[in-house]
Amino acid sequence: MKKTVSFLSILAFSSSLFAASDAQIVEYFKSQIPVPNIKIEVTSRSSIEQIKDMDYVSLNISDGSRSQKMSVFTQGDLIFPDVISINDGGSIKEKLDKAKFMQELAKVYKNEDAKNILIVGNDANKPTLIEFTDPECPFCNKELQAIEEKLKNYNLKLIFTPVHDRSSLEKSVLIYKQTNAIEDTAEKIKILRKYYNGDVDAKVSDEEVDALEKLRQKYFTAGLKGVPLYVPEADLLK
Repeated sequence: MKKTVSFLSILAFSSSLFAASDAQIVEYFKSQIPVPNIKIEVTSRSSIEQIKDMDYVSLNISDGSRSQKMSVFTQGDLIFPDVISINDGGSIKEKLDKAKFMQELAKVYKNEDAKNILIVGNDANKPTLIEFTDPECPFCNKELQAIEEKLKNYNLKLIFTPVHDRSSLEKSVLIYKQTNAIEDTAEKIKILRKYYNGDVDAKVSDEEVDALEKLRQKYFTAGLKGVPLYVPEADLLK
């Protein structure tokens, strides 16, 4: 899987700040990320019920072409990358980040165009999993090889959010186009395996690649960090 440089990898957390207002948190992190035209905004802030005077702060970091979400905790003039609760079983950040991600993901998914959702399996008696996937991801390919086993218990809805470059975007476009009018599950799987194991074999326009790029950016902006990822559809439709 392609490695990408994260904004967070060049941050150094401090344990002593001035009064941690939204503006001061933003200015502090701007000073820690040496990227031209960096934009940081606080997207939400809420108190932590079990810890007096502590807030959970969500931020969005963008350089104009990519964006990334980040969360921290603040109490008085201090900022913490995480808080560990022994009584609650570990990282409070992990639990809050997951809840926030599911909330943002649900907003996007509920408005998704049907043409961007590849349905594989349609048994009304089975629950449905949303799978975020990439034709050039080896882990996604491994999941695909076992798809028949997965379909014994679930329906699948695939959304292509590649982490790789143009060829992966092109393969995603071709999969959507070639499965669009097909109802047979086995035929859809055949097309998936063709492109997960092979090369781009048809011309894909810049406009089509741009549309797929916007699709993947939409989900990564919502907080998706990698593929493959399975999410129960029922959790997004609550």
